[in-house]
Amino acid sequence: MSTLDATVSMLETMPEEAQKKVFTYTQALFSAERPANPFTPKSEAQILADLDRSEQEIAEGKCQEATSAIMELRRAHGFV
Repeated sequence: MSTLDATVSMLETMPEEAQKKVFTYTQALFSAERPANPFTPKSEAQILADLDRSEQEIAEGKCQEATSAIMELRRAHGFV
């Protein structure tokens, strides 16, 4: 299943009110002069600090396999 197919399938299973919210948000993104970017620029020092923290959390076992994390999200949002 392609990303597009998965997205359409997800939208089809959403209640109509949720579909309208997605449409409104998407429309705002495309009609904005400058699309919203949720990611603020980071300095090299900030990136390296984030990597250090990530490596430390991994070493301490504070991580989760991506497959199980995705399945949890799918279950939580009713896609499984």
